[in-house]
Amino acid sequence: MALLTSILGFSTFGLAARGFALSVQRRSLSSDFVGYGASAAVFGAVGYYMHNVQQRQNELLKERKDVLNANRERRLGAQEATA
Repeated sequence: MALLTSILGFSTFGLAARGFALSVQRRSLSSDFVGYGASAAVFGAVGYYMHNVQQRQNELLKERKDVLNANRERRLGAQEATA
């Protein structure tokens, strides 16, 4: 579900950005529907990419946390053995 929300969220932002750009240019918002589709597709692709980046980062953080917890347990075990 998070993938879908990332893509839809970025696509919605792309549509809003396209509408804002047309309003700044004082052009009709109902002109050039192909531009809206292209904007939504490009921003949707960015959303898909960012979702994958987030997944990779979460996986790297989980691996790093496991290493840190293993080091902590080993250090505590060594301290108990010397005490």
